[in-house]
Amino acid sequence: MRPLHLLLPLLVAPLAALAAPVSMSVPRSDKTLVEIINGTMGTLPNAMDALSNKLPGGLHATADAPPQIVRSQPFVTRDGYRVTAFEARGFDEGGDVPMVRFTSIQLEQRPCFPRADIDESFHAPSSERSLPAAPSMLPNRYQVLQMSWGRLSFGTSQDSGSCVIAIVGDATGGVLGMRMPLPLPQATTVPGMPDLRRTWPMPAEAYPAE
Repeated sequence: MRPLHLLLPLLVAPLAALAAPVSMSVPRSDKTLVEIINGTMGTLPNAMDALSNKLPGGLHATADAPPQIVRSQPFVTRDGYRVTAFEARGFDEGGDVPMVRFTSIQLEQRPCFPRADIDESFHAPSSERSLPAAPSMLPNRYQVLQMSWGRLSFGTSQDSGSCVIAIVGDATGGVLGMRMPLPLPQATTVPGMPDLRRTWPMPAEAYPAE
């Protein structure tokens, strides 16, 4: 058995990480992560401006993505999960504003949203899909839920283990297949900004066979 003075640093380090204060510059949502998913992805397809109003700071175009893709600023959910970015792809369907049918959440793994919590939070038939060729830091394993509005997919990577780092909402039906592929966003050079290539677009082979 290790002496207590050798164990203390191992016990204190995780507690210090949990106690680290959240920067006041990062906005907080008044919704939990599950409430955000249900209130955004669960309403697809939805008008871009209506979806934007549901997120802290709204959705905005960025220099490293095609104009159809908009992104939120980082924010923290009411239950403490850190969203690096909420992304949405708009489709021009002849209305006054683009309609969103495809969304992506980039989620930090600390605190961890574990795969084990998916079934408790969302009750729907699910299947597993793996992307063995994906780099270790990118989502390579998805739990895909068939929802009434489309597919809701939770991705983990080799590096994140059981912690979900990507959540994808897809209500495109045949629309995405007809209009893809879009140019893949380039890696951003702005410090602190996420790389859109982490979750956008979600590879079609991650979906279960129809």
